[in-house]
Amino acid sequence: MTVASVAKASRPVDETPRTSCEFIPPYSTYTTRGASTPASNTAHASSSPEKNFKSAAPSFIEISQSPTLVDVSDRAPDGGLRAWMVVLGSFLIHCFCFAPTEYVFGMFEHHYLELYPSSSSGAIAFIGSLGSSTTYFAGFVSGVSADKFGYRVTALLGTGIMALALTLASFASQVWHLYLTQGVLFGIGASLVYYPAIGAPSHWFDAKRGLALGLAVSGTGLGGLGLAPATQALMDSVGVAWTLRALALFALVVCGGASFLIVERDNGKKMPEPAPAITDVEIGQIAEKLSPENKKPTGLAGFFAELKVFKNPQFLSLTFAELSASIGFLIPMYYFQTYSLFIGLSTQNGALIAGLSSGASCIGRIALGYAADRLPKTVVVSVCAWMTAGSILIIWTLSKSFGVYLLFALTYGFFAGGYVSLVPLVLSETFGAHQLSTVIGFMYAASGVGMLSGAPIAGMILDATKPNISYLPVILTAGITLLLGAVCISAWVFFRRLDKSTKREGVASSAASTVTQL
Repeated sequence: MTVASVAKASRPVDETPRTSCEFIPPYSTYTTRGASTPASNTAHASSSPEKNFKSAAPSFIEISQSPTLVDVSDRAPDGGLRAWMVVLGSFLIHCFCFAPTEYVFGMFEHHYLELYPSSSSGAIAFIGSLGSSTTYFAGFVSGVSADKFGYRVTALLGTGIMALALTLASFASQVWHLYLTQGVLFGIGASLVYYPAIGAPSHWFDAKRGLALGLAVSGTGLGGLGLAPATQALMDSVGVAWTLRALALFALVVCGGASFLIVERDNGKKMPEPAPAITDVEIGQIAEKLSPENKKPTGLAGFFAELKVFKNPQFLSLTFAELSASIGFLIPMYYFQTYSLFIGLSTQNGALIAGLSSGASCIGRIALGYAADRLPKTVVVSVCAWMTAGSILIIWTLSKSFGVYLLFALTYGFFAGGYVSLVPLVLSETFGAHQLSTVIGFMYAASGVGMLSGAPIAGMILDATKPNISYLPVILTAGITLLLGAVCISAWVFFRRLDKSTKREGVASSAASTVTQL
């Protein structure tokens, strides 16, 4: 019989509950955690060889039996009224914050081309793309603001800026006025409301995080479903200027109210009452973990600490995926209206297709977010990326009638919406919910470059085909860039699996080292 088996049979085992983070060799033995006198220790040492074996075990094994503070304080409730109210607030903000620059901008583009006939398609498309790219360019500042001043304050500030931007845009008399108002100023406001809205649910959900984020971002699709035909109806009845003012009022009411629901969870770490079994050494270690010297650096040091994420290949592959995909992402939405007219449909049909595409996006965000909680997230995200690119390169290319074009719009909306909803989820799982707004801000700021250039380039390509207008080069531009994004997603899957494999090997090596010491 081995020494370990003798110890296991003869020694009492401490049954103190342990957290999942601890590594306890199955054959290790432990004394009870009560204090022992030197005399008793001497007696044990002289009477049993296996007790000498125990006394030689590394001290960190006994210390690891104490409960870890991080596991307890960081555990999300995964439900409850407060948590679902945060999801509702995020949902309402998503209903509007991207509408005037993305999901209903196709309606604005058609009317702006009539109001400013000397402007090209690329120049008009630049209004919306400037707004979208500013939303992402300002991501780092918005994320840091959300983490420093709180989600609610940041979102309220952004709501006021969005309403001001749309009101000023309603008085525009030249295209460059719209660049500054509906473009830059609105983008800044949208950035300030978006990052708190996308970051807050992850503070409240772990096991149901995919579903929670899917429900939250589905507001974008549902908002587009309702706002696209409503915006077209308002423009037909009261004109562009009053439509912008009505949207400004909508922003104040909906986003302003929703901002009061957006709040991060206070998971401040407090020292628990030590159980009688916890030793003085363990109490000292807990106090050391909570000491101010061990807190995360702030200020300039904290900024440079955040930059270390750029060394992570998973982060880089996801960032390049966003950069590439964002070039083509807005093109289908911006040209729903004009392409409908190109194939002989009416403006009402174009608005209907745009709205139904947003509705499919809403369904995709919920369904694929739900699927991501039950299937490997790498598989779900990869399917979304490849199907989004395929829908453009295949179905849009063949769209010459209402039915086929509607099929494209629904397919694109479903999978593109799912992709958008899953990116924050995979970021949260990869880097943790803490400082999630800052991490998302870094990545989306890079994607703002693609947002800024994609639609205007497509407009210039379209103008270059005059007088015999052809949308095929535009379709290929959108499809190829999204295809490159799908390749980068596949690269992220590879790096993620490699990282997991490396960590498993590290744990195995650590276990072998511990066994050797024992």
